[in-house]
Amino acid sequence: MNPNELFDQLKSNANLRKIKNLQIIHEVCREQHERGSEDFSLATVGRLCEKAGGLKTQSIRNKGGEDYRALISAWTTYTGGSSRRPIKRKENPFSDILRKIPAPDVRAVIGNILAENTKLRGEVNTLKQNAEVIINQRPQEPRPTVEVFNPTIGLTDYEVDALRHAISDDFLEAQGWTMIQSGRVNNHHGRPLYKPGYATGIRKLLENESK
Repeated sequence: MNPNELFDQLKSNANLRKIKNLQIIHEVCREQHERGSEDFSLATVGRLCEKAGGLKTQSIRNKGGEDYRALISAWTTYTGGSSRRPIKRKENPFSDILRKIPAPDVRAVIGNILAENTKLRGEVNTLKQNAEVIINQRPQEPRPTVEVFNPTIGLTDYEVDALRHAISDDFLEAQGWTMIQSGRVNNHHGRPLYKPGYATGIRKLLENESK
């Protein structure tokens, strides 16, 4: 039946409130047809009706909404539309780029490469989301505390000065002593007074004290 004829028939037996709701549905469906839309689903028509001050989608779906659904169905049949909301297809994000390639064979190859790249990116993201990070929650044994020995602890400034003087060039020269590279100190006869490491050990103590 023509939706206009059905509309006239339905409103002839309706109260003012129902006539108003029928009128809104009728106008919404007419506008859908005029704008070239094939979407006459209850969800879309209900949303547009509510926006126009009419019924909500659930009210149209209810048992008392049979006449409203019949009017929408008449418009669907009349226009060749669909009672189901069309599924929006994802537009190829590279469409603009591909359209700029004049050669069809090259465009097809580039399109396949871009599609494969998108697929691989999706797989990588999926792997990242499903990756398991294993954290070792086993109790850790306490590590032994290492005490650092400071060899200058307890030395006064006078003692530090005395050590510095003991290996100074002036003192060694005044005594007629010599110090060789190993840190050993010899007397004026060349005999060792102090073992190797004596002078170098004192020097390290003093260097550590100055830090």
